[in-house]
Amino acid sequence: MPHVTEIHGYKLPDDYFWLRDKSNPEVMKYLQAENAFTATAMEPTKAMQDALYQEMLGHIKQTDLSVPSRIGDYFYYSRTQEGKQYAYMCRKKGSMDGAEELLLDLNNSLRGTRSSDLAPML
Repeated sequence: MPHVTEIHGYKLPDDYFWLRDKSNPEVMKYLQAENAFTATAMEPTKAMQDALYQEMLGHIKQTDLSVPSRIGDYFYYSRTQEGKQYAYMCRKKGSMDGAEELLLDLNNSLRGTRSSDLAPML
């Protein structure tokens, strides 16, 4: 029987609601089986996947700065660095020529967390 969520008078059945319970061994067993099936099914396309990934990386500036926002005496911005998955949140006082103050290093502070836990931080 699907889980039903009611929003604004609409009933939304969800046959996969049970998959949210990651502490349930049956959920983990199911997800591992799905991952294994996907890996097997996609194996013939591995070379193409790698080539596409490398092509996409070639179009992305991996080391970059966002446009700074001035708030009071500080300029706030984020920067990315080649080889790192997440941005650095920084600020500089007075001008963009000032000393950088690292406010948040997502690459280190998120070690060991799931990527889905990131949404509230970004």
